[in-house]
Amino acid sequence: MFSAFKSPVLLATDGTPEAEGAVAVGAELARARSAVLRMVTVLEPGAYPFSGAEPAASSIASANATSVLEAQLRMDVSAQVGTFLGDKASHEVFFTRGRVVPTIVAESRKAGAGLILLGLHPHGILERLAGEETALRVARTAGLPVLCVTPSLRRLPRSIIAAVDFSPASVRAAREVLTLAPHGATITLAHVRPPAPDRNAANARANYSSGVRDALARLQQSIPIEKDVTINTVTLEGQPVPELLNYALQSGAELIALGAHRHSFVGRLVLGSVATDLLRAATVSLFIVPPTTHGG
Repeated sequence: MFSAFKSPVLLATDGTPEAEGAVAVGAELARARSAVLRMVTVLEPGAYPFSGAEPAASSIASANATSVLEAQLRMDVSAQVGTFLGDKASHEVFFTRGRVVPTIVAESRKAGAGLILLGLHPHGILERLAGEETALRVARTAGLPVLCVTPSLRRLPRSIIAAVDFSPASVRAAREVLTLAPHGATITLAHVRPPAPDRNAANARANYSSGVRDALARLQQSIPIEKDVTINTVTLEGQPVPELLNYALQSGAELIALGAHRHSFVGRLVLGSVATDLLRAATVSLFIVPPTTHGG
């Protein structure tokens, strides 16, 4: 038997098609892992701009337009949750006002959540200039695992890549992603080594490859696998993000798990470049595990 989730899962949805994958996966976690879902929708002030009113009437018209749009949002979220989780669950969504990212993080802490589950929305360059992606900002600040689901994933992932750089966070991610793997799943522990020109000496390259192979084998043996779950290893070469995405495409992987590296910079937590770039690529679902309290 696969272990049940010990802590609640905070499921954040805005009722859009991009969030349907997250809701569907949440429903699978509730069914297959007995996960307790805490569902939240954040109504962000100023998220519903109104145009077309004369200046004297703009305040009233804007308030009316906001009320109508918020009512539609509530209906969309309730319908979406009801589709995957049933009518009862559709009435259990917590609607709250505030800024989206800090509110999601605050609600996850209030619920004692062990995982945040949300949709992974593709973003263009203009959206990045206007404001960074919700998933990226949540992963930067939440301090707990975040499962970012693409709209196309509607089940627990059966083909998973665990990106391993042998940091504590990446090892933790490789182990914790097992909770998301159903019977018959395959988890591939993938290490991306630097391009060959960065290692000029042939013997140094051979030693590096041998060390990685041994380290991956030790990690593979240390993971307490569940019945019918297969764990493989692979070593790739090149830049981490394109190599991982290419391998995911070629292997049909549905999820990449990785550890996040956080570095303090002028008092701000910044997510590692690999996690950031993978989130911005938004071509495959991601399971991002933060470093432990001792760093990652």
